[in-house]
Amino acid sequence: MTLLYPKVLILLLAALYLYRLQPSQKRLPLVLALMIVALSRPVVFKTAHEKKMEATEAVIALDLSWSMRAGDIVPSRLEAAKRAIKKVISESPQNRYALFGFTTNPLILSPYTSDTRLLAEAIDAVEAENILTKGTSIEKLLRYLAKQKIPVTNLILFTDGGEERDAAALAEIAKKAGIKIIVVGVASRHGAMLRDSFGKTLKNEEGALVVSRLNPMLPKLASLSGGLFVPFTTPDETAHAVLEALDEIAQKSRFSQSEAGYKELFWIPLLAALLLFLFHFVEIPRKIWLLLPFIAQNSDAFMLDWYYIQKAQSAWQQQDYGTTATALERLSHKTIASEFDRALARYRQGKYRDSIAILGKLHTTDPSLKQRILFLLGNAYTRRQKYEEAAVAYRHALQLGYDEAIVHNLTAILGKKSLKERKPPAFQKKRGDKKGVAANAGKKRQKKAKEQQQSGRIKKDKRRILGYKAYELINRGYIDEKKPW
Repeated sequence: MTLLYPKVLILLLAALYLYRLQPSQKRLPLVLALMIVALSRPVVFKTAHEKKMEATEAVIALDLSWSMRAGDIVPSRLEAAKRAIKKVISESPQNRYALFGFTTNPLILSPYTSDTRLLAEAIDAVEAENILTKGTSIEKLLRYLAKQKIPVTNLILFTDGGEERDAAALAEIAKKAGIKIIVVGVASRHGAMLRDSFGKTLKNEEGALVVSRLNPMLPKLASLSGGLFVPFTTPDETAHAVLEALDEIAQKSRFSQSEAGYKELFWIPLLAALLLFLFHFVEIPRKIWLLLPFIAQNSDAFMLDWYYIQKAQSAWQQQDYGTTATALERLSHKTIASEFDRALARYRQGKYRDSIAILGKLHTTDPSLKQRILFLLGNAYTRRQKYEEAAVAYRHALQLGYDEAIVHNLTAILGKKSLKERKPPAFQKKRGDKKGVAANAGKKRQKKAKEQQQSGRIKKDKRRILGYKAYELINRGYIDEKKPW
């Protein structure tokens, strides 16, 4: 047995002082001593066990060159790519990602981690205006990754391709290092003109406008490396396509995580203190009458619960799921298992909204039961055509262990969108006072924009900042650049 807060026991001096002050009152100091012991939280630690998890490791490399500021993808190639990367990370929290930025020089922004918040902060920390190098070198990135102590097997490359030409040479570097590349082409085929920091269009040595387009060698690079090419559409659709490609080419890695728990024992001294306190102030005949209602109430509750459990089991065998759910709902002492059975009954009944509401309130430390809860939650969301919520539930369930049925359901819904239609705006419903409705809508938009601006300012003040040393590394050699586009 171990005490979580042993320093609390110093308060026992107060109990000893009270005993010496009033030696006739022996029970009250003992009550105080027992309560102090309860406050110190005695526990018994359980044996630690290893929990095995399956996930995918991948490096996400983001092109930070000047051409990524082009506006052929709204709002810009770089901002759209950052949004897609955030979506990839948030939609696959069980995976471990490392984040790199690169121009003519590679820079690690975050090592391997499954902390989605940390990765998102690392992406937001990049300030494009502080990057001076303008060119793109996928070759230097691949050579840098090939030298890493932890082998890189999966690379998700967000780039417009720059001026790279030899796809075969790049693929050869990747194949020797065992790297499969998922190339996300963050540019359009018609391209866009590049502008300098003052907004002036750039021109080459011949005086022609510099237009940056999607490099046509990118699909070949992906194919030769054993990976896949994903054209950029929207951040959400691109993220789903990247995750599908990653599931197709990547091998699952096994991770072990040590878990240990403890059993609380504070209730034992606390119960003893309450009983001593009760028997000190209540006379003997009244003590017995005081306990009888609790005994009778517990007996009645036990009998009623037994009746409802039997009724629920009988109704389940007859596939009467409505009666099963109603009987389980009437239990006076509900458990996680009984609530899960009630949610399953509502699911079988076709009341998926009720099932989701019940499952959302269930919390347990049992990995097996938690996985079953998340699996049923994902199925309920799928039935309601809320595919994004279902995918999150399935992925959280897979963090607790591999299951073929969960993987099958997750694969089936990837890329789908919720079919829930948006309600038309209020001014389209009513034609009475168009001017008043439009004015109110305008005020609401202004208020919302102001709130977003303020929240954005606060977020910017609190967000992670990339140090000057990082920019020094990625800007190294920019003064020697020749024909960076």
